[in-house]
Amino acid sequence: MTDVSTIELVGAAFDGDLESFGELCRRHYTAMAAIAYSVLIDHQLAEDAAQETFARALTNLRSLKKPVKFVPWLGAICRNVARDMLKAGSRQVDTGNLSRRSDGEVQGGDMRAVRQAVGRLPESERDVVVLKYYNGFSYDQISAVLGISKPAVNGRLTRAKRKLTTYLKDSGFLENER
Repeated sequence: MTDVSTIELVGAAFDGDLESFGELCRRHYTAMAAIAYSVLIDHQLAEDAAQETFARALTNLRSLKKPVKFVPWLGAICRNVARDMLKAGSRQVDTGNLSRRSDGEVQGGDMRAVRQAVGRLPESERDVVVLKYYNGFSYDQISAVLGISKPAVNGRLTRAKRKLTTYLKDSGFLENER
């Protein structure tokens, strides 16, 4: 498929073109899995939530008023799906599983302290941290996925970093740093 804009794909999907909707799924799956992960803190549940998000989006596509708002609309559906999964008690959230990724800078018990601190953040700040630092999204991508401005992304990241510093100091993690 040639490089078609999201708006064109949404229009085609709106007209019943399932191939276009499939392309929307491929383009935005990673972002939806990341959003779900920021709520569920579980990789498998996040994958399930992302899939459920696209099923709900397909079913409710006609309720989308502005195709330009597709990605934030999809993100909102994803957050709701993930929250519903939490309410249903699908699995106990374990902030110790926040990332399986091992950065060279943070090892072993240090990573556990960081994961716990990230898990304590409010959802809106945890979303931007997970998208930026765990998934490598740019400010533009985060802005598009969450439907917020780039200055809002920056503000949330700044607040999150301050809170993370406080949480890590409170846990004694930063006192051990040289």
